[in-house]
Amino acid sequence: MTSPPGGGLRKAPDADLHPSTPRVGDTEPSLLRRGMNAADSIGGPDRDKLVTLEVRIPKSLRKVVRAEAKRRGISVDELVAETLRDRTVR
Repeated sequence: MTSPPGGGLRKAPDADLHPSTPRVGDTEPSLLRRGMNAADSIGGPDRDKLVTLEVRIPKSLRKVVRAEAKRRGISVDELVAETLRDRTVR
């Protein structure tokens, strides 16, 4: 094996790419869903990273949402997430 001129190591052609970045010509499907990054894939497909969502709604609607969450025995956050999940087209 010969060393490159100067005797040092050579940088790989894809050294600037993250290991999870698909390469041109890859035939394997990506383990990442659209909009995810490598850190999100560590938790597995069933565990999404929680993020904060701030929404301004009428006070009367907030009252109804709180009452419904209490009736179901869940938090307002869980109720809103469940409702968004049910109404969002995947």
